[in-house]
Amino acid sequence: MTAEGNSVLVVASETDPAADGVCRVLAERHARVFRFDTAEIPQAVWVRAKLSGGVWQGELVAAKDRVNLEEICSVYVRGPRPFEPPPHLTEIERWHSAMECRYALGGVLASIPGVRWCNMPAASADAAYKPKQLQDFHACGLATPATLLTSDAQSVREFAATAGQLICKPVAVGVVRTGHGSHVAYTRRVTADDLENLAGVDYSIHCFQAYVDALYSVRLTVVGDNFFAVRIDAGSERARVDWRSDYPSLRYQVIDTPPEIREGVGAYMETAGLTYSAWDFGVTPEGWIAYEANPEGQFGWIEQETGVPITTAIADILIERQDQS
Repeated sequence: MTAEGNSVLVVASETDPAADGVCRVLAERHARVFRFDTAEIPQAVWVRAKLSGGVWQGELVAAKDRVNLEEICSVYVRGPRPFEPPPHLTEIERWHSAMECRYALGGVLASIPGVRWCNMPAASADAAYKPKQLQDFHACGLATPATLLTSDAQSVREFAATAGQLICKPVAVGVVRTGHGSHVAYTRRVTADDLENLAGVDYSIHCFQAYVDALYSVRLTVVGDNFFAVRIDAGSERARVDWRSDYPSLRYQVIDTPPEIREGVGAYMETAGLTYSAWDFGVTPEGWIAYEANPEGQFGWIEQETGVPITTAIADILIERQDQS
């Protein structure tokens, strides 16, 4: 492999350790990397793109580096920060500037032919709609929990009467930010007292699901054709409901992915146009139950706990085109 004329674009915060790891592996493979954060646009990273002969030509320029658009062979998008317009602009002007930057840069990069994405932002955005995700899981042969989306209290009670024990979880926003900091919105059980007093349920549409009394959970990280399945055993009652709520109690074991799960997950990944996704399952005596798939899910901690080579797999995806050239 030669790095000349084959550049990997890494779009991530400069303080993201997962992106740091991918960049280290790419450097070990002698890949040419241009890394920037969208928060650096338009003031510290400049876009120069001209439509010529029906093709966008130009470059991205930073203070100490630059890359030609035609040199980009792959793009790794890893939770970059929002665009940061000049601070002297009004709030509305800053919003307008950020939107212009988003659609201009995104449109140019999406137009480069033959680029491998991990992931294409539009695909990640589409996959974030969990109600559609659950329907797509079912179409791909994956089992899912019985689910109700509603802002109607009586509908919740009727659902509980048939589904049994319920949990409530966020549909989109997993972290609530207040003036006092950030708070994770963990999945929680719906108690009998909750069902008696559902005041506030009409403030928004809520997601209720039948509680899955799982033997254990599985975090399945998919990178291209690589499936990294890790069994997670919860050591506390709250971790049994949401293992994120009690990391110290967790135990991990690398396991195989059943063929039928590989088939269903692979079908969904293809349908959604995703290269990377972090899946959560509950495993019962009847089989694996798919909860959700996060196209921007974290993987650093599971790699550290188990040694599964997720970082290397991501780097392999990004330089695959170079290796074949």
